[in-house]
Amino acid sequence: MRLLLMIALAVPCGGTAYEGATGPTTPEIAVVPAPSDPPPTERMRTLERQCRETIPGTTFQEAARALSQVRASIGRYCSVALVGETPLEWRVSCGADALFESGRYALSGDTEGSTPVVTCDGGRNAFACLGRGLRSMLPHVARVDVAVVGHVDQQLPAQARLDCPELKEGWEAVPWSRATNTREAANERLAWCRAARASRALAEGLGSSVHTAAIGNGSRWLDARLDRQGAVDHARALERLRPGDEPPADPPAAANCPNPGSASDEPAAGKCQSARRVDVLVRLEARPSRADTECSRDGATPEDVLFCLEECAARPEQSQSALANPHAFFGSGSTETRVGERFVTRTSGAGAVDVARIDERLGLAAPR
Repeated sequence: MRLLLMIALAVPCGGTAYEGATGPTTPEIAVVPAPSDPPPTERMRTLERQCRETIPGTTFQEAARALSQVRASIGRYCSVALVGETPLEWRVSCGADALFESGRYALSGDTEGSTPVVTCDGGRNAFACLGRGLRSMLPHVARVDVAVVGHVDQQLPAQARLDCPELKEGWEAVPWSRATNTREAANERLAWCRAARASRALAEGLGSSVHTAAIGNGSRWLDARLDRQGAVDHARALERLRPGDEPPADPPAAANCPNPGSASDEPAAGKCQSARRVDVLVRLEARPSRADTECSRDGATPEDVLFCLEECAARPEQSQSALANPHAFFGSGSTETRVGERFVTRTSGAGAVDVARIDERLGLAAPR
């Protein structure tokens, strides 16, 4: 009986043969392992809380009022403008020939008996007046960051050694330790001394310690914009002209560098009035407060937390803190005293200086 059953199972029913049958094959199902790390719920909660923080409108009103005060006091000698669309970051550019004697780092009015160029209530120069204007913002912001950049042309400074030792105190590191007797090195120092002098005056006007960086940009601003060799060749061609000769074509125009206003501002000699200035980048870090709006979904699962974060991110009015507070230029970058050909110093407690970000916001990056 058992033998007959085995034979019956071996014979196909109804004569149907399955050999060579075609059709779709069932895909192999692979088991995907569950993630070993839990979802970053706490991190998402933190981001959502930050997103729902906002900055009081009074902070912007006070910043706008302080900006108007600064413009009224120093607007004749310095341009004051916003960076981006927030009143919490300012760009101030002051012509050094109006505030410094050309080739010197001392501010006009520094010497006893001399008349200051700019005065305001409690300040004897433009940078002290800028500090006085910023002082009113201290109760409304969490922090004030300042970067001061000094520029020069290639004229020979009045003091070739140019140690300005009285300006080295208060920085984490002194910018140099050796004497110098070359024009280029003296100009690099002159640029930093101007920045340091302006930084000190600004701090005196503020009456409070702030995170500050002083950067000596030397003549890099001028070099990046002026076809120096083209200007020199053009000047030599003019000297060789004879009566009746056709004058040579003008050299390529230098972007953001005006035509010489006098013989002492001849570009062929490496001089440019716009290169004699000090730039100041001011960043006000607002103190955010909790917004009234809350998430429209209850629950504490990772899905709920992610929903709340996405909901806030989709509503800019609930994210004013992120939109209004400009990114810091301290905290990343370089901690070196010399960055390329520039001297970079920072006050105690300030983080690394992001020189590239400062260049970008001040419009100092080399034109392409």
